[in-house]
Amino acid sequence: MNILAINTSSTSGSIAIYKENKITFVCYLDITVTHSERLMYQIDTGLKESRLSVNQIDVILIANGPGSFTGLRIGLATAKGLSMPNKIPIIPYNSLILYAANLFGTELPILVMVDAKMNETYSAMYSKDLAEIIPPNNYKPQEILSQIDKKVILTGNGLYKFNKIIKESGIKYAEPLPHQNTDLATAMISLFLKDNIKPQYDFDFIASLEPYYLRKSQAELSYEKRKGNKNGK
Repeated sequence: MNILAINTSSTSGSIAIYKENKITFVCYLDITVTHSERLMYQIDTGLKESRLSVNQIDVILIANGPGSFTGLRIGLATAKGLSMPNKIPIIPYNSLILYAANLFGTELPILVMVDAKMNETYSAMYSKDLAEIIPPNNYKPQEILSQIDKKVILTGNGLYKFNKIIKESGIKYAEPLPHQNTDLATAMISLFLKDNIKPQYDFDFIASLEPYYLRKSQAELSYEKRKGNKNGK
């Protein structure tokens, strides 16, 4: 099986390619170049290096949110653009589980905290076999931390962004190694293979697939605030 995995849910972003029985290409860039500028170049490079063409891909895996609103739209539009002409199935994944997958098999529950801007996080907690303990949602850091009553391993870029708040909360936690605290697209390949999924192309499902935002964009919130102020006059 040949797999293309795409993650544009964060500023770093990555793609990975699995050919036959091994991962043949991984690209992870934490730089200030937009996904629209680099994504197709990364995919083209990966396919060439793996000696594959798009029509040889059997399934596309996409990190479908939560995360960057623009990044999610670019990633999903790219996946659909490759999928539909070639009838390639798409399977979406929650982006938070990419962090948790790096810690599969740990003895501690896995708490994921990702910076959602505006002093909020996208967070979830998983068991060692990646079953949901706390489902993905949008929280103030203190809200998710108040739910933790046992030692966890804490991962996601929120570990650094909210480090002071985490320490002041008093929760007991361990930190992953740096290479474990990334949202690499390779995690989706491992999850897909672990679950032994048999993908089927479904045009209606793909056409209706939307990013999993979890909350409204800043532009929507600003518009609603302006509208509310106007109506209140």
